[in-house]
Amino acid sequence: MNKMVINLTQDNAVSPPIFFNTASNYFRQEIINRPSGADFHQILFVLEGEGTLNYKNKQFRLKKGCAFYTGCHIPVSYQGTADMIVAFLTAKGDMLSQLEKHYQCNGFLFFSDIDTRKYSADINQIINEYYTYKREGILSSLSYSLFVNFFEHHKTKLQTIDKIAIYINKNFTMKISLNGIASEFGISVSKLCHNFKEKFNLTVFEYILNLRLTYAQNIFLTNNDAKTKEVAMSCGFDDISYFCKAYKKKFGVSPTEDKRKRF
Repeated sequence: MNKMVINLTQDNAVSPPIFFNTASNYFRQEIINRPSGADFHQILFVLEGEGTLNYKNKQFRLKKGCAFYTGCHIPVSYQGTADMIVAFLTAKGDMLSQLEKHYQCNGFLFFSDIDTRKYSADINQIINEYYTYKREGILSSLSYSLFVNFFEHHKTKLQTIDKIAIYINKNFTMKISLNGIASEFGISVSKLCHNFKEKFNLTVFEYILNLRLTYAQNIFLTNNDAKTKEVAMSCGFDDISYFCKAYKKKFGVSPTEDKRKRF
């Protein structure tokens, strides 16, 4: 089934808090460039093919299983290869802006791995409702449900990454590895790295390194008798030479120079 539908009942005196705008369950993607954004909220799912998405000078690769959300008036551009097929839903209404704030979406979300079959089924239900009954309240409810489920996926991912960050903060002085963290939280290493970088704009390694170096500097700051080797070992470093190089790169001075400067 290949349908694109438009709801033309938006001129009612009283509109629902979310009103369905357009939808498609099988659409061959064209080039989209919205430098000023659009006057609707959109969720798009990649069903087949590949493409690219540009948002805030950052490019995302689109492929099967990817999905993204753009809020009202959010500048974005995207396009696909000739065989890129997508499903999408657009909607309007004040409730969507409130949902966006509640779920801390900031107008944009991107997922590289999502169950597109589930959401395609939801879009099919919306399309069938439109063509069969056109009940505005039901269309509003179904659209609301799809947006909430999509945002909940974002919330769940954030909760996992926040828990991982807490785990790292508690254990960064110990021997810690990507495989160990991934195993602890039941996710793949690739997903761990991708989601962590997306949340903190740092790799897991960079995050741990910053914690260790800052902790080391605090030790030097409060203990003039602290030995460089002992501090390095207590902060999770096995290689003292590497510790000194990383310390100087971050703080501009070696550990020894930093101690002299402070005492």
